[in-house]
Amino acid sequence: MLDSALRHEIVVLTQQEDRIGLISCLVGALNKLIKPCDTRFFDLHHEIVTHGYSGKRTVPILIEPLDPNNSVFPVHAIEGVEGFLTKEHEIFLVFPLSGSERQRIIFPIIYEGTVKSLLLLDRYGELPAEAISLIHFFCEMFNNLQRTIRAKDQDPLTGLFNRRSFDTTISQVLDAFSHTTRKDRLPAHGACLAVFDIDHFKRVNDLHGHAIGDEVLILFARLMEEMFRHGDRLYRFGGEEFMAIIIEVDIGKALCALERFRKAVESFPFPQICQLTVSIGAVMVNTSDYSPVLLEKSDKALYYAKEHGRNQIHFYDRLVADGKLEEVEHLANDIEIWSKSLHDGAISPSSAI
Repeated sequence: MLDSALRHEIVVLTQQEDRIGLISCLVGALNKLIKPCDTRFFDLHHEIVTHGYSGKRTVPILIEPLDPNNSVFPVHAIEGVEGFLTKEHEIFLVFPLSGSERQRIIFPIIYEGTVKSLLLLDRYGELPAEAISLIHFFCEMFNNLQRTIRAKDQDPLTGLFNRRSFDTTISQVLDAFSHTTRKDRLPAHGACLAVFDIDHFKRVNDLHGHAIGDEVLILFARLMEEMFRHGDRLYRFGGEEFMAIIIEVDIGKALCALERFRKAVESFPFPQICQLTVSIGAVMVNTSDYSPVLLEKSDKALYYAKEHGRNQIHFYDRLVADGKLEEVEHLANDIEIWSKSLHDGAISPSSAI
């Protein structure tokens, strides 16, 4: 028979519909049941960086998903992590914290055979065997639930996020913006919504077949993951259309990031295709727009790019300022439907960024 407190935490954990909620409940459950001094959860990424004249190299970094700023840490900044990652086949690691009577226990969250996340618990005294078993139980349950959530939120071909995930994320971005005044919001702390369309993609399928077309889409998605930051959200909407929510940028920084990606696509040697290009339309997110309006604005900028030569980037905001596009009117019916979905829970706010 399960203890009532344990049963309650299991029920709450299994009710979660997004990954951030799942992580929050995992940490909360262990805080209540194990009572450590501190519990932290990190995602482990490998970032490509340029290192002098020796070219690119890959370095491991940590991102704390529950931190609203998505802070990035080198692995050596969190005591014990670097030593843990150099060991192989460790189920968990216990070691004393320097200058303290506490000890740290690190548990790996292994997904598809690779350590993807780390759970850190700090406490005084030795952790009982039954507590270690309980933590492993929760980690295994977390992984199973995470796999289910990812299946709902990911495009099956490319592994990028899908339209369902976009709806939850954009609602969260707009909600965050609505709680900060224009005076408090620095220009560099804005967000950009960009839509990407692979130029002449139908020709790829017609000439080379859908298998090659799928390979192009997968490689395009990998390029997106390499060129954008971990905090940016990347999506495939279907076909050859992709989207990104780029955070912590002004229009200048967003343009630099998009131009860097456009050039990467242009120079990438796609198998059998040799060269492809991408057209990009973008809009800066602001508090007066709703999701349908932002999508229409970015689409208008994309169509302008495709109609004026392709392989280029256009921002809706600048096109309107230059008199090349007319201002989009608020779509009352779409906004009403979107707002009702948000209120009814069809679109649930997700701390996905």
